Amino acid sequence: MPFGYPGVYVEETPSNPDVIAGVPTSTAAFLGATQFGPVAAPVLVHNFAEFAVHFGGLAVEMPLGYAVQHFFLNGGRDALIARVEPAGATLTDADLSDPALEQQRRGLWLLEHAERFNLLCIPPLSRTTDVGRATWDAATAYAARRRAMVIVDPPAAWSTPQAVSETAIAALAPRSSNAALYYPRLQAPDPLQGGQVASFAPCGAVAGIYARIDGTRGVWKAPAGVEATVLGIQELAIALSDAHLSALSALGVNGMRVLPGGASVLWGARTLAGTDLAEPQFKYVPVRRLEMFIEASLIEGLQWVVFEPNGEPLWGRIRASVEAFLHDLFVQGALAGETPDEAYFVRCDASTTTRYDLDQGVVNVVVGFAPLRPAEFVIIGFGSSFKDQASARFMSRRLRIRTGRYTLRVAWDGQVIKGVCRVRGLAQLTELTTVHQGGDPASSQVIVGQTKFEPVTLERAVTQDDAFETWAGAIRASGPGGATPPPRKDVRIELYDGERRQTIAWLLKGALPVKFQAPDFNAAGHDVAMEELTLAYESLAREDDPLP
Repeated sequence: MPFGYPGVYVEETPSNPDVIAGVPTSTAAFLGATQFGPVAAPVLVHNFAEFAVHFGGLAVEMPLGYAVQHFFLNGGRDALIARVEPAGATLTDADLSDPALEQQRRGLWLLEHAERFNLLCIPPLSRTTDVGRATWDAATAYAARRRAMVIVDPPAAWSTPQAVSETAIAALAPRSSNAALYYPRLQAPDPLQGGQVASFAPCGAVAGIYARIDGTRGVWKAPAGVEATVLGIQELAIALSDAHLSALSALGVNGMRVLPGGASVLWGARTLAGTDLAEPQFKYVPVRRLEMFIEASLIEGLQWVVFEPNGEPLWGRIRASVEAFLHDLFVQGALAGETPDEAYFVRCDASTTTRYDLDQGVVNVVVGFAPLRPAEFVIIGFGSSFKDQASARFMSRRLRIRTGRYTLRVAWDGQVIKGVCRVRGLAQLTELTTVHQGGDPASSQVIVGQTKFEPVTLERAVTQDDAFETWAGAIRASGPGGATPPPRKDVRIELYDGERRQTIAWLLKGALPVKFQAPDFNAAGHDVAMEELTLAYESLAREDDPLP
């Protein structure tokens, strides 16, 4: 800014912390059998009509379709359908949770193909067969790893409130803060049986209510109370009294009740972590879901930290980003406390990241926030070495962010190319086509099409070495009318860890330079002059044997 005369000048300086966006919270995954549809990977649908097109709609002996219908009727918007084909005539627990399926990414682990889901529904295997303990065990363990909540359905045998006991719950599902159990079942008209009232598992309707309240109030609002109306049903299978609801709550089971006026609502927001006497860290559904939401948002929003120089400038940027994210939640009413200092804190400095951490390429971030209930801080620690004696009562989660403690080496023609510091675009893309034989949607199959390899860009600071420019010049000489064939080379890209040990290597076979980018020059700045070489290639292969 030029200063032409004495006076007071105002100069605006941009302050743009790296923005952390909140991740979605209410994508519900449904696992089970349908009439037809893709089985290679889950499919995301946004309404029941779309589900019917892809998977056939309702089927009397396949409860998944009814659960999806109830999900959308109650406010759900995004349903991830993981279709499992039974090995026999009907679906069994082995089709869903046999440990051998994990390696094959089938059954429950079909969801490995999905980037994210937040709620997991596994409707009954059939109208007369409930999901077994083995499947609920696998589902809750998997949901914990994926930061999701399992909605557990009550067995049909629980025909009275007295049937629900600690022993009955232990036979059904494990105690977990990533699971919530609802009781009783729902009575609703079945359109496939002339509108006759039938009994249905509540998972789909409950997931829809979660989604509806997330959208109107936020993930921090308990999905219970007068707002949590169950839509699309005629009545609850069992009428619960206040005494019944109190007894269920003490067991960690969420009851449903009928309000004056006839509306059926969810009347509990407990996880299956344990009873009141157990005092679990995450006893309440909204506290657990808020913690998972914040954790997932920070992990995704701080991906830029990797490869940044690990020091005070980086720590300051991390603090600014996380504080801005938490302050936004505070303003929305997601956190307890009258001031930001009472609602959250962020620590990322020399007290959380030691010299040993720096040598290991680790930056530690400690984040505390006060959920609305219970009114205690929940700690999310990025790193496992931080201890705070004043915070002994806090609940904690500890993670690590590793900065870029590795080096690259690129070589062709048996020579290492000097100075390459970045490789972009290393990828393979295979086209998949779904075809229907004779126009029958039930006979769909996936055909693997052409595989393409994305161009790779090598980046380095300008040096005396002219390998980039020489190869690019050779391709020009072999152009139309050129006397020499295109100069294809096999390019090797190696990755070394902090101990200078090779960890992985790729070979680009038959590579050709398609673009040479000379550096931009700015004599008035402090930028490093960088040049780039973009390569097209015929194939990509792993080749981990080190070069001599």
